[in-house]
Amino acid sequence: MVVMFDFLKSSKKSNDSDQNDSMKEMIYWEDNSRFQGVFKDFFLVYQPEKKHFSLVSMLKVDGLNVDTLPVSEQEGLNEDFGVFLSQNVLYEPQITSKNVPVEIDEFVQSWGKSVENYRKQPGHNENLLQLKASYYYHYKNLANNMETSKKQHFAIISEPISKETYDSLELSYQVLRDKSRTIRTALIAFLSKYDCQVEICTIAEMKKILNS
Repeated sequence: MVVMFDFLKSSKKSNDSDQNDSMKEMIYWEDNSRFQGVFKDFFLVYQPEKKHFSLVSMLKVDGLNVDTLPVSEQEGLNEDFGVFLSQNVLYEPQITSKNVPVEIDEFVQSWGKSVENYRKQPGHNENLLQLKASYYYHYKNLANNMETSKKQHFAIISEPISKETYDSLELSYQVLRDKSRTIRTALIAFLSKYDCQVEICTIAEMKKILNS
């Protein structure tokens, strides 16, 4: 879906005096928010410090517990990350990380069903049943009483819009789409051996991260 917008602040207006008087009372959206809207699957933002509009995309990367890796692998990972940054420096990706909650309700429910199914099996091992049940109650209490979280990394990529026209907007979209694909491919290349997933964020996910 394509959502279009008006570049209100810098668009040319009529010289009509009445219109100019009414414009003095207008409050423009970009006065209060950097978020201008959505174009296809990217965010449109206004950057007041640069006084131009940009499209923004975001990739999310699974966190990796580096401390559990051997020293040699830690060094290799750091080297690979340095190579990734040097090869994509012209794209200027911004890397940020945050703790995100882990939802385990479905996992707990599936574990509870497996316990119940095993209990119904004729001739089941009672000791094994009790062991399964103890794990189920442990996971259930964990879900109810603790806030579990994991580290999530994000690569933010942007592309300025040179002119306030639809053609310029479409061109920036094409460039940003290619940038995002290139950076995603580069991340997958050195993270795949660690079973880390690299996905393109949805609009809802981007809004949540950018707001935070």
